[in-house]
Amino acid sequence: MKNLKDFIIESLNEGKESIKDEKSFKAAAEAKFKEVFGDELDEDKMKKTIDGLLKDNKDLVEKGEWGELIGMLNASFTQ
Repeated sequence: MKNLKDFIIESLNEGKESIKDEKSFKAAAEAKFKEVFGDELDEDKMKKTIDGLLKDNKDLVEKGEWGELIGMLNASFTQ
């Protein structure tokens, strides 16, 4: 099992190149949620969190700063 630090570092490095749009960001974010929460995942909360992250950071979405958004998502798992 990975520790949280290794998970975050790996998550920051992966996906930067593969995330090209909002759809691929959502898919990557959902995969992270499933990996972190496993059987305890609340899909409604997951969807609200992802949608909220995109809505609150429209400037990053418009610029295509997907790595930055993945970093924000990963940071939310450490809180």
